[in-house]
Amino acid sequence: MHSLTSTITITTQSPYQPGAAQFFSFFSDAWSDVRGQILKLETRQTYCEPGNPSYEALERGDFDKALELLPQARSEDVALYASLTRRRIDFIRCRPIITPITEYLRWELECYKFNADHGERIYFLDRSDLFDEYALHDFMVFDRHVAFIHDYSTRGELRGGWIVKDTAHIDSLLALFSVIKAASVHYLTYRLE
Repeated sequence: MHSLTSTITITTQSPYQPGAAQFFSFFSDAWSDVRGQILKLETRQTYCEPGNPSYEALERGDFDKALELLPQARSEDVALYASLTRRRIDFIRCRPIITPITEYLRWELECYKFNADHGERIYFLDRSDLFDEYALHDFMVFDRHVAFIHDYSTRGELRGGWIVKDTAHIDSLLALFSVIKAASVHYLTYRLE
C-alpha cells in the first residue's frame, strides 16, 4: 500500500471551497455530466445533518419518529437516482465500520435501504490503518473528470471541501477507492454484531 497517496496530500494541492452551500454548488455539473460511475467513500461513524427532520428526530432520541420521517426526508433524492438509473450510471458507496455501531449508523442503515432500492451499491469493511494513513477524508469521484474531498468538523458537520480536477490526483483517489472496495462486502452481508 506504499504506492497509495493520502487524501491529505491531495487536499494540500487542491482549491478549497468554504461552507457546505458553496462546496455543494459545484456538484450540480458533476451529477449532470457523469457518464459512467460515481464512487463515494464515507469514513466517519457519525455525521451531523441539520435541517433534516428525520435526523433531528434521531438527535432527540426518537428513533421511531426518525424512521417515520425518512421517506419524506429522502424524497428529494428520487429524481436524482432516477436520472442515474436512466443513464446507467454505476453509483458505489463504501464505508468502514467500527462495532458496536453508532445510533447514527443504525439510522443510516435505513437510509441505505432507500439508496439500494434506487440503484446504489453499498459496501462495508472493517476499519483499518488504511483510514489513519491514506483515507483520512470522505470523497466522491465522478468518472475520471472531477472529485470532491469533504471537510468535516469533529462533530461530523460539513465545513466545505476541496475540488479535485488534477487527473493524477483523481487517479490516486480511484486507486485508494479500489483498495477499499476490494476489502469490502455488500452492506447486507456485513456482520454488524
